[in-house]
Parts: sequence; C-alpha cells; structure tokens
Amino acid sequence: MNKCLTTLTDVLINHSELDHKYKLYQVNFSTNVKQLSYGKRLAKIDKHTSPLGLISHGGKYWVLLNNKSQAPKKLPDIGFVKSSFLDCDNLLITRLLTRALGKLAGEQVFSGLGETYFYLESDTFKKETVHKCVGIDLKESVRFNSIFVDLKGTVFCPTDIVFKSPAFIEQAPKYSFDMTTGVLNRDKNGTLIIHSPGKGKFTSNAVDISGQKPISLRKSRTGALHHYIDLMNKVFDGAIKISLKQVNADWRQHYGNAEIKSIYNKIYDVVNQAGGIKIVNASLSTEGFEKLKGESWPVDITFITPEEVDDITPLLVVLDSKDEYESSGMEDIKQSFYNRNSATQSVYSKTITSKDTKAIKVLIDTWVKEIAIKLECKKKQFLIQDFKENYWFVSVEQRYQSDSPIYHILKCQNGKFTYESRDEYYFDDLGIELTEKERFFETINYIVDMSKSKPQICSIIHERIAAVPDGNILFNVLNHLERSSTEGMSRDYINSFLRSYTELEDPLKSCLNLLLEKFPQKKEFYKDDLKNEGVKYRSNAEKSLFDQYFEETGILLNYSLKGQHNEYLESQTGHFYDSEHSAYFVGMPKGGFKFSRGQFNNIRFLDGPDYLKERCVELTATYYVRNKAATVLPFPFKTLAECIELNKS
Repeated sequence: MNKCLTTLTDVLINHSELDHKYKLYQVNFSTNVKQLSYGKRLAKIDKHTSPLGLISHGGKYWVLLNNKSQAPKKLPDIGFVKSSFLDCDNLLITRLLTRALGKLAGEQVFSGLGETYFYLESDTFKKETVHKCVGIDLKESVRFNSIFVDLKGTVFCPTDIVFKSPAFIEQAPKYSFDMTTGVLNRDKNGTLIIHSPGKGKFTSNAVDISGQKPISLRKSRTGALHHYIDLMNKVFDGAIKISLKQVNADWRQHYGNAEIKSIYNKIYDVVNQAGGIKIVNASLSTEGFEKLKGESWPVDITFITPEEVDDITPLLVVLDSKDEYESSGMEDIKQSFYNRNSATQSVYSKTITSKDTKAIKVLIDTWVKEIAIKLECKKKQFLIQDFKENYWFVSVEQRYQSDSPIYHILKCQNGKFTYESRDEYYFDDLGIELTEKERFFETINYIVDMSKSKPQICSIIHERIAAVPDGNILFNVLNHLERSSTEGMSRDYINSFLRSYTELEDPLKSCLNLLLEKFPQKKEFYKDDLKNEGVKYRSNAEKSLFDQYFEETGILLNYSLKGQHNEYLESQTGHFYDSEHSAYFVGMPKGGFKFSRGQFNNIRFLDGPDYLKERCVELTATYYVRNKAATVLPFPFKTLAECIELNKS
C-alpha cells in the first residue's frame, strides 16, 4: 500500500456561516494587565465574557461568542474589538473552534483556559485516581504549507503522588475536572497537575491503556484524532470542513525478521571479537546477578567478581540506585566502573528481579547492542555497518530559545569518525549555511557531504507531523476483534479443518487434536485456549486455520492477521518516502503493529539535493538503534548521541 493518512489537514471555511452563528472579538489589554502571567490574563477574560472559545494567537487574545450573546462591555483595563472571520487566517479560526468544543460538545471534550483535551479514561496509581487525556492543538507547517493536528498524551495527576519538590508543585498550574459540563478548570485550589506519576502505561507522551482492555485503541491517540475530525465536522456543520491529508509513496521498502537477524548477528560478532561480556555484581543483593546466570545469551559471557574487572573487556554491571547505596552508608559506585578503556553498560538489580524471562530477553538484546555501539565510540570506527563516505552528521542542542545553540558534529571518513562540539559561528566561518528553524517547535538535524568542493547539505526537519492509521479500516478490524472476546472458534470448525487438512506431520494437527482431547466437553475455544496449545499465526497452516474461520464467521481471533483485513498496516510499516513533499517516515517491521497502542510514525521533511535525500533514507535501514526496528534518523546519529554522552561523563 503506497499511501498513508497523516495529521496534516485540508481545511475549508465558510466565513459567512461563521458570521451568522458566532461573534469574534480581539482583546486589548492595558499596560498593567500585560504584566500578568498568561494564565491570569486568560482567567480575567474568561471571567468577564464566559466565551465559547478563548485562545492566544499571533501575540493577541481572541474570544469566540455565540451570535445571540451580548457584546462584552469594556473594562478599565480590558477592551474588546469586534473582528470579521474573513480577516482571520485559517489557523486562528480552526484553533478557536477547537477550543469551543469543550462548551459545545462537553460530554466528549474537556476544554479549559487555552487547552482542549479528549478524555480517555481514569486509572489508579498508588490508590489515587489519575486522568488520561489527549491534548489537541493545531499548528502550521511551513514545510508542507498546511495546518496539522498536534496530539500530546497527557496525564492529570493528584499532587499527593507527585514525587517533585514542594516548590515545583506550588508553581505548577492546578486543575480540576467538571465531569458534568465538560470543562477543565484552572483552579488554584485544584488537586491535579499535569504530571506522569510513573513510566509504562502512565507515560505522558504515548498513552497506553492496554492494561484495561486489549483492544482499547479507540481510546488512544489514534481514536482521539479521528474522533476530533468527526466532531469538528459535526458540531460546526456548514461552517468548517476538515479532513486528514494523504501522502503517497514513491519508494517503499518493508523489512522483517531476516533483516533484523542479519544486523544482530553482526552485533554479536562485534561483541565477541572484543572478548564477549564480563558480568559483575556491585549490588547489595545477589538476586539480580544470580537470575542472569539462568538466562540464554547470544554472546560469550563470563560472570566475575569485582576484583576480576579488567580494562579491555566489555562489562555489564549489576548495581543499585544512588539512594539505596546512601541508605546503607555507602557512596554511589556506578561511575567507578565507567572509567575504563572498554565499553560499560549497567542495570539495576531491581530491574532484573522485576522482569520475567521474556522481558529479560529483550533487555539482553538491548544491553548487547548498546555495548556494541559503545565499542564503536571507543574505537572511533563503524563496526556494525559499513559507512565509508566523507559526511558530517550534525545535531543541535538548545534547551531554551534564549540559550546559545551547541552544534554536536560526528565527522566521518573511510569508516572512521571523530566527535566535536562547536558554537553557532563555526559553520559560518567555514562558509557552510545551515537551514534555520521556521517555527519554534521544529527540530533540525543535518547531513553535510564534505567530499564536494562546495559542501552539500541535507536538513532533516521534524515538526511533530505524523503518519496515522486509517480509522475506518482500523476500527472495523477492532469490531471484529471485539467479537472474539465473547465468541471463539467452534469445535465443529476445528474437526472440519482437521478432516480436510492432509499434511499428517504438521505440528498444527497434533496441537489441535491435543486441544480437543484435553477439553472433550468444550464447544468453543478462545484466543487464550489456542495460544496455550502453541497455535499462533506463523505457518501457512495456522494462517489458513484463522483466515478461513474469519471468512466464514467474521470472528477475528488473531491480532496478527495479514492480508486484506488489515491493509492499513501497510501504511504503518517499513520505509516510506514521498518525493513530492520530500517527506519520509520509518515504521515498524511488517506485522509489528501493536493493537493496544495508537501507532503514529513521525514524518520528517528533507531539504537538500536529491542524492543526499535518498542517502538519508537509505541510512535508516538498520534495526538496532530502536530495538529490532528501523531507526527514524540515519544510524550515525545514534553514534553521535553516544559520543555526546561519553563526552559528558
């Protein structure tokens, strides 16, 4: 599938219909009010006008009122100037209408002072209720010349379980939810602040509610996005029409287990050639260290004592947190293991003991590949993948707009590299002109081809625009999956399948026969029943078993179903490049989509000569930077990031 929906939008506005239904005012402040904080200015306007929508846009404040509302009276320190929708840009109008959803569709949307949230659900953390939402805003992309929807997973957390300083909690904006009116109140006496109390399913940048219901994708960012589009068109019918834009791929490449395995075999070779990994225990407990001894490792390992640590062999250290050491009257010893010539990786003992074998296997792969990358940095040479070009890879560090930028540079040539950090004048002195930000929210990385007489530059620009699943197709699949929660595969169907299947030695046949023998009275078998007997969706026989049952009954018993039933996956996997918009994204391996989470893939814009754009996308075809998934930036940027960290330490 060579097309994909995005968070970019097409917006059509009927200005006369808006003028018929609503009033628009621009707010002017006296000098005294201008000195107030952003939140206090919003609160002052809101208290006086009770608007449908209120935003700050273009350095000014704007108010949306119902057409039947009286014009707001001028105050000594605030004035209101009536404006025409025709004189406003589409971004201002769309943002203002989005903010009004909280008042016009309050049972589905929470809208506060300057904020709009789609409520996902409540959950508990340490016996306290946390509220999971998706923040909705609209921004303008200069690169794509389009408005796009910006989504941010947000957790509202009671201050009682916020592990921050009292000063942080005191200064943070306070909130309360009014579940009856659909309003999120900025409330100085409120008990909630925006804060994620823990990682995993509470993370605020990727809301994951799979712990509640396996197919709750409608309540994730994907569901919120499609719900937002539908709600805007419904509530403002006739006044605005908004739809998601599509991008079309000129080049597609999918990848799977074979490509991933090839790369990881190379990683294992790199580590083994360095002497394997020595594992040492520096924890106050031996439990985590001992647990690692029972695991299967893809590289050579040796368990050693602290006295046996040398300076040349890669090392994995099992240790405790700084607080745990200090509570026992000891100093934090972590850094002492990093002052070595070889690569060092560390892990907390509690992390190991809290994981099952499957999770530890993932951790082992992560530790091994991190050690391999650190070996590259120590030797200043690419060992995992060949890279011979004379290129510079540049990332920019600038935490605040007032800070001077720091340019981190990985200078590569003939398979080797060096790292440098420079100030903003370095490239000017070399006559190299780097693309500058057009918007404050952009992030830009650069590839510079230094082999040319005049260096050539490709800018990689990230604006938080994403490729997203097609909601209509996705939710249709989810509807089928939902049936499988209450309906299973019938005994009659399994018997019929076994009679028609002629491959006597196929393992599937023995698994199904064993299942029937184990439960002689059972008439239906559910997902877990089949899974427990080792029936998956891998062999042709297994695919035939599930696919035929779906075609006969509409019951979808396996998340990994391929083919015509989940073609939206094609738009979310592999490497995708659209030459018309100079845009690319990198998705998951084929079949790697997680139904329990909204799968968004960030789209990046490329600015530079065509050959460098093509090379940039080619360099994402590696599968270890993100664990067993293709990297979203060319892989030398991972090496650069590791060099930055090593330089800091």
